Amino acid sequence: MSIGIVTDNTCNLKSAEIEKLGVYIVSLYVNRSGKYTRALDLDLDSYYNELGTVAELPTTSQPSPQDFMEAFDRALQNFDVLVVPLISGKLSGTFVSASIASRDFDMPVHVIDTLLTENGLGMLIRNLSKMIEEGSDTDTLVKYATDFYKKIRTIFSVDDLNYLYKGGRIGKAKALMGNLLKMKPVLQMDEGELKPVENVRGNKKLLQSMVDHTLKGKDPAELKRVDIVYIKRSEDATELKRILLERVPSVEVEISLIEPVIGTHLGPEGIGIISEWA
Repeated sequence: MSIGIVTDNTCNLKSAEIEKLGVYIVSLYVNRSGKYTRALDLDLDSYYNELGTVAELPTTSQPSPQDFMEAFDRALQNFDVLVVPLISGKLSGTFVSASIASRDFDMPVHVIDTLLTENGLGMLIRNLSKMIEEGSDTDTLVKYATDFYKKIRTIFSVDDLNYLYKGGRIGKAKALMGNLLKMKPVLQMDEGELKPVENVRGNKKLLQSMVDHTLKGKDPAELKRVDIVYIKRSEDATELKRILLERVPSVEVEISLIEPVIGTHLGPEGIGIISEWA
């Protein structure tokens, strides 16, 4: 029995790797003044330049059940079973759309709320692909995908809290007060949603705090991989990598842009550390 993977674009895998892994991607949408564009079709540099200047902040929306039905139909021409790990249901209705679509198929389609997004979801996709190559059965894959969030720690920060406020992620008073005091929030994915863990003043202290929270309470020997993601903060991303390697010299660290759905909510100067642990 052959097993295929369908996921969504917030996994932040590059097109070459998607093709290599044979994964099917369903895209969420970005809405700019009533014009909906697949997130996969956006040019990131121009979009993030635009994001910092527009009067009306873009919004994001989930794929439709029809989007998933089309993807499932294509995938089931090549596979007998589908495993469908998706962005956290607390961040998006993508899981709901996929679940509705899965009911129209007689062949097994296992839709999973991973409680993850961004490169944490991407790390899961890579691992699932390897497990399929090694002969893991469907039950093993579904359980692994359901529990994998426990192996991921996701730390984010933003330069301007207004984007999180406008996207409905924090209250107006908190955004206003944080910006007035020039505080930098440290946010962590907890059970599938972003929650504040600390406010710091000053960029140098922020970067150190992000690394501290990434490693807090963990055995550095169990750190398998770190992805640093950013928007318009390449120097900060490089500095985060330097600090991390100073603390854990043997770890693999990659740097990439934040994908546009999460980037829309973080704003044009978001930055994050996503780590995978044994």
